[in-house]
Amino acid sequence: MFKQDDLRELAAYQAQTPILSVYLDVDPTKHTTDEYKLALRQMLKRTEGTAAPEDIAAVERFFNHEYDWSGRGVAVFSCNNEGFWRAYSLAVPVTSRVTAARKPYVWPLAALVDAYGSYLVALADRQGVRLSLFEMGELQAMDGYIGEEVRRLKRGRGSSGGHGRRGGELISSQHEEEMVKRNIREAVEITRQFWEQHKPQSLILAGADPTVIQFREALPKHLQEKVIGSFNADMNVSGVEIRDRSLEILEQVEQEREDTLVEAVFTAAAKGRGGVIRLADTLGAAHEGRIQTLVVARDYRQPGYQCRNCGYITDQSLKVCPFCGDTFAEIPDATEALVTKVIEDSGKVEVIDNHPKIAEFGVGALLRY
Repeated sequence: MFKQDDLRELAAYQAQTPILSVYLDVDPTKHTTDEYKLALRQMLKRTEGTAAPEDIAAVERFFNHEYDWSGRGVAVFSCNNEGFWRAYSLAVPVTSRVTAARKPYVWPLAALVDAYGSYLVALADRQGVRLSLFEMGELQAMDGYIGEEVRRLKRGRGSSGGHGRRGGELISSQHEEEMVKRNIREAVEITRQFWEQHKPQSLILAGADPTVIQFREALPKHLQEKVIGSFNADMNVSGVEIRDRSLEILEQVEQEREDTLVEAVFTAAAKGRGGVIRLADTLGAAHEGRIQTLVVARDYRQPGYQCRNCGYITDQSLKVCPFCGDTFAEIPDATEALVTKVIEDSGKVEVIDNHPKIAEFGVGALLRY
């Protein structure tokens, strides 16, 4: 399983020759294995001339003969010249992308750790709580609490005086509510202790709506602030369903974060301060090393030109480079060259799906200055 230590290792690594970074969505509910292999071949073909043939062959060999096609995503990093190879199967979704640069393309993994790194699902009912700790979509630890059984008083024949008895017998409505409150208090305390022990990033609540509301209100304020969503579920729901339902919430939160980022880019660009949109302006900012976060539409590609000497990238056909006077080489995808430039300058790259603004303009960026 991918860990924070893996992310730190990748972020610190820099090679003298290009590292081939591959992200592949392999969610079995979306496409077949053969369809994913075809998509991979098409992405790898676009790196020919940039990535080393040995690295392309190593990646193809891995997916054809070694990978078991489990999970929902894969990240692979290869630099044959320096003996560097890392492959990670992921239980969470990724956006398919291939790049070749002197640094591993780690930002998607960093974003996944932020979004899915460690989270707690607290499934509560009137009697107790079931706790499930996940990291990157994989179950890591469990705990729980079962308090006194709550049996609702039945009105009608045989109900006398409004008082009941414990165990398999009847209890009063008032006693019932006191018992529920006591159970929830104990369940919240167990949740607090579990949280302090494992220190997850976020909290998701589950259960019947009235109980979830009671449980949330009983949480300490610092845990209430960590709640990012909830879903309705029975106490006997399977662990797989808990994982899948919680991932749906995390994916929604991640989509909202991406939407907020795109809006920030366009707002900054409109103000003429701290942001740019369109390929030409974004390429100019990249050449100056000013890009902090690049946003690019998933399928956006444009041909361009790259200076043979200083590496300046442009979408304009120029005879000589305005920065060093050398000549240009035509390149099939200026967007990919832009992504490589930003990665090598330690910027972040976000591939965006289904946002109308970024789909219209292709690329944009938040700037460092």
